[in-house]
Amino acid sequence: MREMQFSAVVMMVMMCSALIVLMPDRVQRDTVINRSRWLMVGALGLIGAQFLVQYITELRTMGVTQAVLANLAFFVPASSLMNLTILNLQRQGRLTRIEQWGWTGVTLVVIAGLAIAVATDGRPIAQLSERVLLTEIGMSFVYAIMQAYYGFLQFRELQRMQDVIENYYDRDRKGLTQWMKHAISINGLLAFLVPLFIFGPNIVITIFALIFFWGIFMMWFSFVRYFTSNALNRVREAEESVRKSSKQKQEGGTLAPETMRNVNHAVERWLDSGAHLKAGITSPVAAETIGIPRYQLTAWVKASGYQSFTKWIIAQRVEEAKRVLKEHRDWTTEAVADHCGFNRTHFHKIFKQHTGVSPSEYA
Repeated sequence: MREMQFSAVVMMVMMCSALIVLMPDRVQRDTVINRSRWLMVGALGLIGAQFLVQYITELRTMGVTQAVLANLAFFVPASSLMNLTILNLQRQGRLTRIEQWGWTGVTLVVIAGLAIAVATDGRPIAQLSERVLLTEIGMSFVYAIMQAYYGFLQFRELQRMQDVIENYYDRDRKGLTQWMKHAISINGLLAFLVPLFIFGPNIVITIFALIFFWGIFMMWFSFVRYFTSNALNRVREAEESVRKSSKQKQEGGTLAPETMRNVNHAVERWLDSGAHLKAGITSPVAAETIGIPRYQLTAWVKASGYQSFTKWIIAQRVEEAKRVLKEHRDWTTEAVADHCGFNRTHFHKIFKQHTGVSPSEYA
């Protein structure tokens, strides 16, 4: 157990050091990323401090009740800072006061509750009564409620981000937020499992610790990749376009039936020109070449029964691919993919999803 605690301290120190020292200058200059970076440093630092306290005081050897005191005192603020790391990136730094500071109230309640229970127990730390254990269970419940609140906010924001991306790019860009989905899931799972497993015997704690270390490392690794990649800029590009489109919609109001018919004619002419087959097109570019505001294109796409710009463009390209496969049987699959604006790697998968057969089988 002590070896595991020492290893955890070393692991947290190394990950914190990487976030502090090894981040590129552009990451440090970015206000949003830099804030999330330091929030994660704080979270990892608290986790490391918890294991250091356990290592020095040997609370686990005294009993489960004694060890859980340190677990809850450190894990509650650590989980909160990890939650804020994700939420800050999702909201681009725009957090409400409750979201920013609500966790401090929960932390104070948990620490105060534990301190009062120990102080009024009247026994040495090595001989705490069952009343302290019951208090710890109650504080674990408070901790779980806090985690559920932040988890709800994160998944809601994730869905919003995915909708924004799907209404901006011409192909599936789930990879931009897939890491975030995994990070939220891992963070939530670990946070909910902590109150369950910290009350278990040493063997259970050891097994859970290995899972815990893996989860924390994967979250850290995902964040570092996101910080250092161009993914955040791509998401920002899509969100900025949505804000401009929303402003246009407010100024233009709802679309009248005559406006919708005009948009429909303009879109049909654009499709007939084959402009939708150009790879890498975005919804603002499409709206500009069609000759309409982006909010009108978005409204028309949804009125046509498509969930997003991405799904609409892909459906049009699949139809073109079906036509080409019938009329040009000598074309290779790669040539068809290039002609229709598909990524060669994903063309086979996308075509089969829409038709139920591969391109070669369809031909």
